[in-house]
Amino acid sequence: MLFDLYTSLTTACSPYVRNMGYLSETIDMRTRARANQQAWQPHLDATQQFILSAARRCQDNGKVVILGSGLLLDLPLAALSAMFREVALKDVVCLPGTRKELKRYANVTFAEHDVTGVAEQLYRNGVQGLSELPEPLFSRPDDEQDAGLVVSLNILSQLWVIPRTFASQRMRRLAPDRVDEWCGRITEAHYASLRSLSCPVCLIADHGFIKRDGSGAIISRGSTIGGLVLPEPDESWTWNIAPLSSRSRDLSKELIVGAWDVICQVN
Repeated sequence: MLFDLYTSLTTACSPYVRNMGYLSETIDMRTRARANQQAWQPHLDATQQFILSAARRCQDNGKVVILGSGLLLDLPLAALSAMFREVALKDVVCLPGTRKELKRYANVTFAEHDVTGVAEQLYRNGVQGLSELPEPLFSRPDDEQDAGLVVSLNILSQLWVIPRTFASQRMRRLAPDRVDEWCGRITEAHYASLRSLSCPVCLIADHGFIKRDGSGAIISRGSTIGGLVLPEPDESWTWNIAPLSSRSRDLSKELIVGAWDVICQVN
């Protein structure tokens, strides 16, 4: 707990990142990753291997852009640093320990970046008492347009989660169905923006969940990406994200993860 508090106090980030909950969620993710290391490892390994496979097929090894670099757990950073001239990491949060790790690589950079384009303006609207939902970003920055490879790394299903919580708490006059529709557009916008790129794109994302009781029987299942329809993945696996434990003896959760190696330009 003290370590988490120290991390929170020493992490450099924008006010919206801290006050909307992005920072605390990243710290919580670090805690969950350590507690569930064995259960998560197959997912982390499969993710890294798929990224490496996509990278090896790239004809342009100038720059790789990683959207959702997170804690670097699912990212083969050392290998990518050796394969590309430049490795550009983007996420809303980079914890101090992660920044320290990045210093090992002269060609790796990090930029605080919200791929949805909505979070900072949503925060400002909420602070000002405005019940306005910003439009999601449908285009990618120039530095992604000329990359040799862009990777969307396990973020597609998470892009709407914190904005939805913030909007529901600060903008109570908004109808819930309007907020839900907006969340769906955030997910759709990210997928559309990836498809608009002319460079190779690697998408890795969970798209479904399964909850089981203590005996292993399925008690519920559904989509983690709303109504977004994705093609059949090139590879698929299960992420045992919340296994049975001493804290949860009667409920576990799995995520169905897909990986897409989108090489062709789709406009």
